[in-house]
Amino acid sequence: MHHLKSWRRYVSAALEWSSVDKGLILLAVIIPIFIQYFLWSLYVLNRADRETLINVNMALSFVKIEVSLVIISLVIIATGLYLRKKIPNLIFFQHIALQFFSLSLVLMSYSIGTASFCAGLVLLGAPVFGFILLDRKAVWWATGNALVALIALSYATAYDWLPYAPVMIPPSNHTSTLFWMNSFFFFAAPFFILIIIMADQLLVWWREREERIRVISRTDALTGIHNRMSILDFLNHEMVRAARLNEPLTIALLDLDHFKKVNDNWGHPTGDRVLKDAAKVFRQNIRNCDVLGRYGGEEFIIILPGADSEEGRKVIERCRTKLAETDILTDSESLIQVTASFGMVSIHGQWVESHQLIQIADRALYQAKHNGRNRIEVASL
Repeated sequence: MHHLKSWRRYVSAALEWSSVDKGLILLAVIIPIFIQYFLWSLYVLNRADRETLINVNMALSFVKIEVSLVIISLVIIATGLYLRKKIPNLIFFQHIALQFFSLSLVLMSYSIGTASFCAGLVLLGAPVFGFILLDRKAVWWATGNALVALIALSYATAYDWLPYAPVMIPPSNHTSTLFWMNSFFFFAAPFFILIIIMADQLLVWWREREERIRVISRTDALTGIHNRMSILDFLNHEMVRAARLNEPLTIALLDLDHFKKVNDNWGHPTGDRVLKDAAKVFRQNIRNCDVLGRYGGEEFIIILPGADSEEGRKVIERCRTKLAETDILTDSESLIQVTASFGMVSIHGQWVESHQLIQIADRALYQAKHNGRNRIEVASL
C-alpha cells in the first residue's frame, strides 16, 4: 500500500510538471509501443506459416518504419531534454509530441486495419489521457488531425486507393483467426491497461486534492481548528438539528484576556504560540461531540450540541480552569500564563437566528470582561 501511494504521488505529480516534461511523457509511452510492434513483427516474420498470416513484404517495410519511428522519437526526446532546461514551458513542444504520438499511432493502426479494435481503443483512450495531463488546445489539434487521417485512410481503403490492413492477410482458418485475435489483444492490452491505471490514479489524486482543499478552506491555518466560515456553517447546522429533535444547544464565545499585551510585550511569535496552545487546551477539555472554532483574532467559539446550560457550564469551566493553569513558553524561554473570558448562551425549544445567538453570547462575553475577566457569564434569551 505504501508503494502504491508513493507511485500515485509520483504519477499525480506529473500534473505539475512543465509543458516540455509532459511532452516527454508521451514519448516515453510511445517508444515501448513501437518496440512492441517491432517485436511482434520479428516474431511473425520468423514463423513457419508466415505466408498465410501476413504480407511479408509489407511487414518488412513496416519494420523499417518502426525503427525509423523509434529514431525520430529519440531525436524529439533529445530536443525536449535540451528545451526543458532552456524553455521548460514551451507549449509548442507539446504540439510536436502530440502530433507525432497521434499520427504515428494512426500509421501503426493502419498496418493492421483502421477499423480494428486497436485503432478504436487508441482513438478513444489517448484523448482522455491527454485532456487530463496536457494542454487542451494541443490535444484537440492532435485528436482532430488523427481523426481526419484515420477517416482519410479508411475511405482510401474503401475505394481501393490503398490496401486495407496491408500487413494482414485475412484469416482463412482457425489458426489464422486465433493468431490475429491474439495479436489484437497483444497490441491493445498494454495501452488499455496504461490508460486505465493512469486515469484511476489521477482521479484518486484529484479526489484527495479536492478533499485537502476542502479541509484547508475550512481550517484555521494557525491553530488547526475550524475557521470562522466553517464554525458558522456548523452552528447553523446544529441549530436546525436541535430544533428538529427538540434538543438543547449551548454555545460559548470566548476572548483571550489582555492578548494585545502579549503581542506587545513578548512579540507576535509568542502571540501565535498562545493562540495555538489555547486552542490545544480547549480541544483537550471539550467533549468529543463539541466543536471548536476560531471566530477571529483572539476570539474562539465553542459549540456544544445536546448540552443544556448546566452541562455546558461544566465543560466551559473546565476549559477556563485548564487554560489558566497552562504555562506557555515565550521566545525568551520564560513562562507566561493567559486567561480567557467566556460568554455562554443555551437554547432549548426556542428558535433564533445564528447571528442573533452569537450577539447574545457576545453581550455575555462583554459582561465577563467588564466584571473582571477570567470568568464565565451566562446569558438568557
